[in-house]
Amino acid sequence: MSSVTIASWRRKLTKVLVPLYLTLIFGVPAAVVSSLWMLSGAPVWKATTAVFAPLAYAFVFCLVAGLLCIPHRKGIIPGKFPRDVGHPVYFDRRMYGLCWTSLFYFKPVYYLALTIPTLKTMTFRLFGYRGSMDFTTYPDTWIRDLPLLDLGEGAYIANRATLGTNLALPTGEIMVAPISIGKNGLVGHLVAIACGTSLGEGSEIGACAAVGYRTTIGSNTQVSAKCAVEHGVVIGDDCTIGTSSYIGSASRVAKGVNVLPGSTIPPRSKITKSPSSIGMRLPDLERIPDLV
Repeated sequence: MSSVTIASWRRKLTKVLVPLYLTLIFGVPAAVVSSLWMLSGAPVWKATTAVFAPLAYAFVFCLVAGLLCIPHRKGIIPGKFPRDVGHPVYFDRRMYGLCWTSLFYFKPVYYLALTIPTLKTMTFRLFGYRGSMDFTTYPDTWIRDLPLLDLGEGAYIANRATLGTNLALPTGEIMVAPISIGKNGLVGHLVAIACGTSLGEGSEIGACAAVGYRTTIGSNTQVSAKCAVEHGVVIGDDCTIGTSSYIGSASRVAKGVNVLPGSTIPPRSKITKSPSSIGMRLPDLERIPDLV
């Protein structure tokens, strides 16, 4: 078959699989709990079933959603792809995302999945996460593409933060890359982190800060609240970026530098001394590397 025919087949298959998957994800747990209720004859068993029904429902829900996503985990890879379910990678991303968002937006079940250690481990492993399970996140913290997340031991991702492993482009494409949070790394409230970014061990990004794609932040570094760090920036170890500072694209901040609060660092700057509010420009030959 030609590539056009296969793409058309995937689009048609998506229209079939979406309602089928949703029926299984939401229907199988309900059927299991209903069956347990009907099989529990004596009042004491009915009462026991009623008490444990929410846990049973949550367990089966996570299990079904996780199992259905397994064939599609192969589409959770770095790269740039058209946002078209006819494309083999985006087709798998669409189906994986359906399974994940069914759980993520069902907050009572997702809350239980994050709260009960055994259920948390089962769920995240089924969705392809391979990092440490000793991390903290919340039901309203946006995460997805679990195979591309690496959360270190003791990492803390505050509520309403966003780990954006994918970035939609106006060209009709999607850009995808991993995000890494080091051991004891801290991502504050309402922080937005773009794809391809890494945060070193013991480092912190303060509340309401934004970090662009392909940015590297070293160990024991603090990016204070309301900072804007553009794409392709490299910040060394043991640095402090003061509150409400702006770091332009492709800039370099050397190890141990303290950037003053409210600083504006132009794009392609090199900051080697502290305190500093403006840096030395990098050679024009240095460009932000392509993400893919």
